[in-house]
Amino acid sequence: MDDAERRVVARFCLDLPDLRAEVARLDETKRGQLTRIERAAAEGRPISGLLSRYFGIDPATGNRSLHGGLPGAGAGRAHEELFGCPLGHCSREERPVPAGPVPRCLLTGSAMKRLR
Repeated sequence: MDDAERRVVARFCLDLPDLRAEVARLDETKRGQLTRIERAAAEGRPISGLLSRYFGIDPATGNRSLHGGLPGAGAGRAHEELFGCPLGHCSREERPVPAGPVPRCLLTGSAMKRLR
């Protein structure tokens, strides 16, 4: 999987809780399509074409949201620890809050692997 596709999977993973909530209100067809995309992402297959075909999401621009917060606000981040995709399928990296739990993959629910 190339870097561009890994970024698509990372963005999909971050937006997955909201996407699941939205699709839950739609018909069974859309729920099945989302399940198909989740399965493809978990297996390391490209999903950009599926996102475009089923949900009209342009992988080049995607649905962007503010996941990082503002500098100086909140509990902060542990700079020494860095976690990544447990399967290596996406480029998502997370720094947990100090003494916080290990971040989890929003796609598979498994603990992210420690990168450092």
